[in-house]
Amino acid sequence: MSDAAAAAGADGVPEAVPLADDETVLWTGRPRLSAAIPAGVVGLGVGVGGLALAVGPAGGAGRVGVAVAALAVIVGASIPALAVLSLTNTRYVLTDRAASVKTGVVGRRVVRARLSMVENTAYEQSVTGSLFGYGTVTIQTAGGGVSFRRVDDPRDVRGLVDDNTGGGGDEGRREESIPGSLDAWRAVRDEVRLLRAAFDR
Repeated sequence: MSDAAAAAGADGVPEAVPLADDETVLWTGRPRLSAAIPAGVVGLGVGVGGLALAVGPAGGAGRVGVAVAALAVIVGASIPALAVLSLTNTRYVLTDRAASVKTGVVGRRVVRARLSMVENTAYEQSVTGSLFGYGTVTIQTAGGGVSFRRVDDPRDVRGLVDDNTGGGGDEGRREESIPGSLDAWRAVRDEVRLLRAAFDR
């Protein structure tokens, strides 16, 4: 967990994310800005398409053509700009008690999932995510959950979550919730078989 642990507190915690006085920050992060690339492609397409329409045979070089070209450039530039602004205002915070996601450019929205309520965790990486070391960590609770999207070292981040949920996932909790050892339960099973055999006689 060294990479994820080294990132703890690196960017600080946004004021919008509530923390208790004795709550320890394990990791903070944000989505990679490469997530804005599709918006950049769309914006470029809008800008180029508007320019082509403005200077083409249908638009002419008159005032209408210039207005269309200017509008296309403004809209085309605003699409990736808004995407980048949204990404830079998205913050992920993992503490020893909860996982929080803060979003919003003008308003704020904070979703917090308590680690004590975690039912399952997972991480996934696309082909490019595997090549460049990013992915999505999903933390599921009974009431919903949160996702850390396009974060660096998703496996390490999931490991931090699991370390603070007693192993994470259904399997870890199942082992903790059943009292007694495996040998003790085998002994109980053998006794039940003997009792059943005695009744069947």
